[in-house]
Amino acid sequence: MKLGLIGANGNVGTELCFLLKNDVDLKPIIRNRLGSVFLKHHGFSCTIADISQNKDSKECLADIDAVVISSYATDPFSGSQTQSSQKINEQIIKNSVKFSAKDATIIYFSTIRAFSHKIDPNTSRFWTMPGYDKEKRHLERVFMSECRKNKKRGFALRLGHVFGDNQPRTREFKKMLSKKRILVQVSPNKKSNVVHVVAIKDAILRCLDLKAKSGVYSVVNNPQWTWENVFNYYKKCETIIEYKSLQTSTSNTNSFFWELLKTNKKYLSPIRYYLPSKFDAEIQKKLTMKKMMQAISSLKNEEAFYSSDFSYEPIPGPFLRGLNNTKELLKNYNLEVFQ
Repeated sequence: MKLGLIGANGNVGTELCFLLKNDVDLKPIIRNRLGSVFLKHHGFSCTIADISQNKDSKECLADIDAVVISSYATDPFSGSQTQSSQKINEQIIKNSVKFSAKDATIIYFSTIRAFSHKIDPNTSRFWTMPGYDKEKRHLERVFMSECRKNKKRGFALRLGHVFGDNQPRTREFKKMLSKKRILVQVSPNKKSNVVHVVAIKDAILRCLDLKAKSGVYSVVNNPQWTWENVFNYYKKCETIIEYKSLQTSTSNTNSFFWELLKTNKKYLSPIRYYLPSKFDAEIQKKLTMKKMMQAISSLKNEEAFYSSDFSYEPIPGPFLRGLNNTKELLKNYNLEVFQ
């Protein structure tokens, strides 16, 4: 099985290269030579190609049995989405589906941000969802439409919070867990939505099984880990962890104001202009309280640990069936190259 990994030099893509190299005939696909240096140093034969271009796609994907799209273009200066980057992302999807082998399986990496306010209580339910969330939903629709049009098996995987030896979240957690005693501001029993890269690899191999049905799937550790599971996996024996669940209740307040505070800034200012003064005063009060809580939290940086990932609700399905137990997969997981 020949598998092309588009975006092989990204955080997830790089780690997947080391994990997949013994399971498939791997073809790392990278947009420029500079991005291929690390993988080439470790013996990978990288293909330099821009899959948003038809010519490169025809030459690169014609003999590929499976394609994993792990790339995501953003504006190089702001890191955000622009019309130009959106078109590039669409074209990468369309070319991956169109120019791969006739019976190829195509896997697109989406994210749990596609659920937006359904799992993130800090995202407003008013007007439109954040740009990144909206973009991911749009690209999922483009992807599934192209797969149907070209009669190819397609899997859009909504990945949870990604952990692994080459992942920024993991480095953040390990740094915090180097302390002897920390206060973690989340309930230990709350489901984490964490997915390790070994579980993503397992999901890819499952998608390659012809028995798997095309569709949009959520991917987290199997079975779902709690935050206590995550911290216990990474903490040192001598580290003492205390858990304190943050109060998120809005009792005795008008939930309308909280929804306004969660609205994108570009909408909040004009809305406040037209509100009666007493309503605007209430919003100002809550904004002040929010800043105070952030300041108090910053004073506790040495002993308290909070991540925005803690606020998410459990990710809904559907989930891929037949995945292996993530804890068992992690027993044989040790990529010294990232240490």
